[in-house]
Amino acid sequence: MAKIVTLDRADFMRGKVTKKETAELTRKLTKTDASVLRFIMKGATMCVVMAPRQALAASADATFGNVWQAVMNIVDWIVVGVFIFAGVSWMFGHRGKALELIIGGAAGYTLARHAIDVRDFLKTL
Repeated sequence: MAKIVTLDRADFMRGKVTKKETAELTRKLTKTDASVLRFIMKGATMCVVMAPRQALAASADATFGNVWQAVMNIVDWIVVGVFIFAGVSWMFGHRGKALELIIGGAAGYTLARHAIDVRDFLKTL
């Protein structure tokens, strides 16, 4: 693992840190981040590969229903957070960003809530 070098904040603010030192630090962090990302991706790939086997281990409807209920509880709170953030953005004068968040949050929530209906509709095609 690469050695992580820290910069002194005071020296950085005074301009005593050279571009060469900053570039070396960035290069070291990038190498470290890449190895961590590879490790995470290997674990995530294994979870994705094993997910169908775990989902089909019990009865499909019961397992999917439990997972769907848990995911929808999380989605409900994420939407609340998005709408709160939209309200705060609007409060600070970022009306365009707030409207974008409200529209995106509402559309995403509608898709998530009706995912099963969309799946069933697409099955009939």
